Amino acid sequence: MQYKFLTPLDSAGRSAPEVIFGRLSEAIATGELQPGDRLPSEADLANAFGVAVMTLRRALETLREVGLIETKRGRFGGNFVSLNAAENFSHLSKTMSYSRKEVRELADWRRAVSGEACYLAAERGEQADFDAIREASLEFDRSISKHDAMRLADAKLHLLISSAARSGRLHREESSIQAELSRLLSSNPYSDPWRLNLEGLHSGLIVAIAERQSDLARRELIAHVESTFNWMVALLPE
Repeated sequence: MQYKFLTPLDSAGRSAPEVIFGRLSEAIATGELQPGDRLPSEADLANAFGVAVMTLRRALETLREVGLIETKRGRFGGNFVSLNAAENFSHLSKTMSYSRKEVRELADWRRAVSGEACYLAAERGEQADFDAIREASLEFDRSISKHDAMRLADAKLHLLISSAARSGRLHREESSIQAELSRLLSSNPYSDPWRLNLEGLHSGLIVAIAERQSDLARRELIAHVESTFNWMVALLPE
């Protein structure tokens, strides 16, 4: 399987193990890596990231410590995403706190990155992309009664849109955004009344992208982000 997170690192002032931890935890948070999935070999991961194996192992050790991966020995061994990774991710997220200002900055980040991704998806996407995006939207609607499943479906939808934009950098930024949203929503899960009002949430956006209305797709995304910001702020503890 070809994973989108397997690209050379751009540390941007952070240590390589920290960036690798972020890449892999984002892949788990957004569902690119599922519970029980076997990670590529350490040699393959190190080669893909452009780091030494020892550097990679430092990141993997941190992932093991927080319960996101586990290591099995023997002939069929290797590093695997923990079966209870979602629960452990939620527990890790509860140690974090967010202010209104931080949520506002996340929304602004989404407007810039996700808005452009939607614009370009409408321009560059192919019919197969539009079909996959539409199916992901239906999957989201089917999952609204289950918090974790709905969050993964939402992340999948936005990652498919960023893939349709045909920009690797935009896709990586979208992955980071979705992981940040997963952390925030794991630490402040939304209640049933909120979820029950979310069916059809993406319908206008999906139509705009499929009909190649680039400007409308961006406007729909920005409206979606601002709506999300409003109820995310309402979820923050007093």
